[in-house]
Amino acid sequence: MKQCIWVIRHGKSARPFGVLDQNRPLAKRASEDAALIRDWLDSGPTLFVPSSAARAVQTADLLADQSPVLPSADLYVASPGEFLQVIEDAVAGHRDDHVAFIGHNPTVTSLVNHLAGRTVTDSVPTLGVAAFETVDGRWQLLDYVTPKELR
Repeated sequence: MKQCIWVIRHGKSARPFGVLDQNRPLAKRASEDAALIRDWLDSGPTLFVPSSAARAVQTADLLADQSPVLPSADLYVASPGEFLQVIEDAVAGHRDDHVAFIGHNPTVTSLVNHLAGRTVTDSVPTLGVAAFETVDGRWQLLDYVTPKELR
Protein backbone atom coordinates (compact mmCIF):
# COMPACT_ATOMS: atom_id res chain seq x y z
CA MET A 1 0.00 0.00 0.00
CA LYS A 2 1.33 3.41 -0.95
CA GLN A 3 1.16 6.18 1.57
CA CYS A 4 0.80 9.80 0.45
CA ILE A 5 1.60 12.94 2.38
CA TRP A 6 1.50 16.63 1.62
CA VAL A 7 3.87 19.00 3.43
CA ILE A 8 2.38 22.49 3.38
CA ARG A 9 3.53 25.84 4.70
CA HIS A 10 0.73 27.80 6.39
CA GLY A 11 -0.95 30.67 4.57
CA LYS A 12 0.22 34.27 4.62
CA SER A 13 -0.19 35.59 8.15
CA ALA A 14 -1.11 38.99 9.50
CA ARG A 15 1.12 40.70 12.04
CA PRO A 16 -1.24 42.59 14.34
CA PHE A 17 0.50 44.60 17.04
CA GLY A 18 0.61 42.93 20.45
CA VAL A 19 -0.48 39.48 19.24
CA LEU A 20 1.76 36.58 20.24
CA ASP A 21 3.33 34.65 17.37
CA GLN A 22 1.28 31.51 18.05
CA ASN A 23 -1.96 33.53 17.92
CA ARG A 24 -1.27 35.43 14.68
CA PRO A 25 -4.19 35.03 12.24
CA LEU A 26 -4.10 34.67 8.49
CA ALA A 27 -3.92 37.71 6.24
CA LYS A 28 -6.69 38.32 3.68
CA ARG A 29 -4.53 36.99 0.81
CA ALA A 30 -4.43 33.55 2.44
CA SER A 31 -8.06 32.81 1.51
CA GLU A 32 -7.39 33.35 -2.19
CA ASP A 33 -4.21 31.27 -2.10
CA ALA A 34 -5.96 28.53 -0.11
CA ALA A 35 -8.71 28.30 -2.72
CA LEU A 36 -6.10 27.66 -5.42
CA ILE A 37 -4.34 25.01 -3.35
CA ARG A 38 -7.62 23.37 -2.26
CA ASP A 39 -8.56 22.93 -5.93
CA TRP A 40 -5.09 21.55 -6.69
CA LEU A 41 -5.27 19.09 -3.78
CA ASP A 42 -8.71 18.00 -5.02
CA SER A 43 -9.77 15.13 -2.78
CA GLY A 44 -6.24 13.93 -1.93
CA PRO A 45 -5.74 14.35 1.82
CA THR A 46 -8.24 12.65 4.11
CA LEU A 47 -6.72 14.14 7.28
CA PHE A 48 -5.05 17.50 7.98
CA VAL A 49 -2.50 17.82 10.79
CA PRO A 50 -1.54 21.48 11.27
CA SER A 51 0.70 23.06 13.86
CA SER A 52 -1.29 24.38 16.81
CA ALA A 53 -0.52 27.97 15.76
CA ALA A 54 -3.67 29.89 14.77
CA ARG A 55 -2.47 30.57 11.22
CA ALA A 56 -1.73 26.88 10.60
CA VAL A 57 -5.09 25.72 11.99
CA GLN A 58 -6.89 28.38 9.94
CA THR A 59 -5.00 27.21 6.85
CA ALA A 60 -6.08 23.63 7.50
CA ASP A 61 -9.69 24.74 7.94
CA LEU A 62 -9.56 26.52 4.56
CA LEU A 63 -8.11 23.44 2.82
CA ALA A 64 -9.85 20.56 4.57
CA ASP A 65 -13.41 20.88 3.26
CA GLN A 66 -15.02 17.89 5.04
CA SER A 67 -11.79 16.16 6.13
CA PRO A 68 -10.87 16.14 9.81
CA VAL A 69 -8.34 18.65 11.19
CA LEU A 70 -6.24 17.46 14.13
CA PRO A 71 -3.79 20.16 15.32
CA SER A 72 -0.44 19.07 16.74
CA ALA A 73 1.40 21.26 19.24
CA ASP A 74 4.54 19.27 18.34
CA LEU A 75 4.65 20.92 14.89
CA TYR A 76 4.71 24.52 16.14
CA VAL A 77 8.44 24.72 16.93
CA ALA A 78 9.48 21.38 15.45
CA SER A 79 12.90 20.68 14.02
CA PRO A 80 12.86 18.77 10.72
CA GLY A 81 13.51 15.54 12.66
CA GLU A 82 10.66 16.23 15.08
CA PHE A 83 8.35 17.11 12.19
CA LEU A 84 9.28 13.84 10.47
CA GLN A 85 8.46 11.95 13.68
CA VAL A 86 4.98 13.52 13.73
CA ILE A 87 4.54 12.42 10.11
CA GLU A 88 5.64 8.86 10.86
CA ASP A 89 3.38 8.64 13.92
CA ALA A 90 0.35 10.06 12.09
CA VAL A 91 0.76 7.94 8.97
CA ALA A 92 1.27 4.79 11.04
CA GLY A 93 -1.95 5.48 12.93
CA HIS A 94 -4.16 6.67 10.05
CA ARG A 95 -6.03 4.05 8.07
CA ASP A 96 -6.27 6.00 4.79
CA ASP A 97 -2.61 7.01 4.60
CA HIS A 98 -3.37 10.32 2.84
CA VAL A 99 -2.35 12.99 5.33
CA ALA A 100 -1.51 16.68 4.89
CA PHE A 101 0.81 18.37 7.39
CA ILE A 102 0.89 22.15 7.82
CA GLY A 103 3.88 23.80 9.45
CA HIS A 104 6.28 26.70 9.47
CA ASN A 105 9.53 27.77 7.84
CA PRO A 106 12.41 27.15 7.97
CA THR A 107 11.42 23.62 9.06
CA VAL A 108 9.04 23.01 6.14
CA THR A 109 11.71 23.92 3.58
CA SER A 110 14.35 21.75 5.27
CA LEU A 111 11.96 18.82 5.50
CA VAL A 112 10.79 19.07 1.88
CA ASN A 113 14.38 19.11 0.63
CA HIS A 114 15.35 16.25 2.97
CA LEU A 115 12.44 14.02 1.95
CA ALA A 116 13.06 14.77 -1.74
CA GLY A 117 16.74 13.94 -1.39
CA ARG A 118 17.66 17.14 -3.22
CA THR A 119 17.13 20.89 -3.09
CA VAL A 120 13.62 21.50 -4.36
CA THR A 121 13.51 25.10 -3.17
CA ASP A 122 15.46 27.60 -1.11
CA SER A 123 12.25 28.57 0.69
CA VAL A 124 8.75 27.10 0.52
CA PRO A 125 6.47 30.13 0.18
CA THR A 126 3.24 30.50 2.11
CA LEU A 127 0.81 27.78 1.03
CA GLY A 128 3.51 26.04 -0.97
CA VAL A 129 2.90 22.27 -1.10
CA ALA A 130 5.14 19.27 -1.66
CA ALA A 131 3.41 15.94 -2.33
CA PHE A 132 5.17 12.68 -1.55
CA GLU A 133 4.40 8.97 -1.71
CA THR A 134 6.26 5.97 -0.37
CA VAL A 135 8.21 3.94 -2.89
CA ASP A 136 10.19 0.98 -1.58
CA GLY A 137 9.90 2.33 1.97
CA ARG A 138 11.22 5.81 1.08
CA TRP A 139 9.42 9.07 0.41
CA GLN A 140 9.49 10.14 -3.23
CA LEU A 141 8.55 13.65 -4.38
CA LEU A 142 5.51 13.57 -6.66
CA ASP A 143 4.94 17.27 -7.11
CA TYR A 144 5.74 20.69 -5.72
CA VAL A 145 3.42 23.63 -6.30
CA THR A 146 2.97 27.19 -5.09
CA PRO A 147 -0.07 29.48 -5.30
CA LYS A 148 1.89 31.79 -7.64
CA GLU A 149 2.25 28.93 -10.17
CA LEU A 150 -1.52 28.33 -10.09
CA ARG A 151 -2.59 31.93 -10.68
